[in-house]
Amino acid sequence: MIHSTLILAATALSAVGVVAQAHGQGEAGSSMGPVAFLWPEDRPWSAATDNTAPCGSASGPTSRTDFPLVGGAVALSIADDAYNVAFRIAYGNNPTSQSDFRTFVPAEINQIEAGHQCYRAPAISGVADGTNATIQMQYWSNDSGRDEFFYACADITLVGVNAFSATIPCFNVTSSEFEAPQSTKTVVQSAQPAASSADNGLTSGQKAGIAVGAIVGASLIIGIAVFFTFRKRSQSVDAEAAPYMAQSKGAPSFESVPATARQ
Repeated sequence: MIHSTLILAATALSAVGVVAQAHGQGEAGSSMGPVAFLWPEDRPWSAATDNTAPCGSASGPTSRTDFPLVGGAVALSIADDAYNVAFRIAYGNNPTSQSDFRTFVPAEINQIEAGHQCYRAPAISGVADGTNATIQMQYWSNDSGRDEFFYACADITLVGVNAFSATIPCFNVTSSEFEAPQSTKTVVQSAQPAASSADNGLTSGQKAGIAVGAIVGASLIIGIAVFFTFRKRSQSVDAEAAPYMAQSKGAPSFESVPATARQ
């Protein structure tokens, strides 16, 4: 009897291990599905429920993000390729049925690849400021060799434009578009052949993270360069004007010259 119990326990533990790896490697399968909301914040993820409509989560609303009635967007963090992505919205505190949702972003999104993507939301009319709502994302992705539906939800509170002060992280970059910067210095060739880009050990999620870091770093470098360029130009103009300033210093202004001296 004890022996049979141990066998059943070992089998159950093995099954849990299989479920934990059911959604791929890296971030996809450990802390998120193939695609997740970067903004607004989505509900807690669970591998056991992310194929379950309408929200792919065992949790109800836990926090809400202020979402503007005009000028909103949805930003995605993508760990694996996905297809037929659709965004819907339901008004209320906690929609529980697929029929509660209606089309939100009308664009047809046939395919997205690993990285980050942002989609502009249409203006929301006929809804009062302060209304609670839920944005649903539904998509296809390959899970262990088969295509399946996945779901994710982000809970929001609709606010007027004047009451919205957050910055939406809206940008587009894919892992395939990212290339590591090449050094201009002479590189000493190693005796060992370099690994190919297809075997670099980086997951799609890691590549996407590197791409984001590169964008932020490049923006910072450009900003610093622009600052010092304008500062240098300003100093040059001041230096050229110095002799003229010295010559005119102490000279009477036109208004201070007597009228007889002007003729």
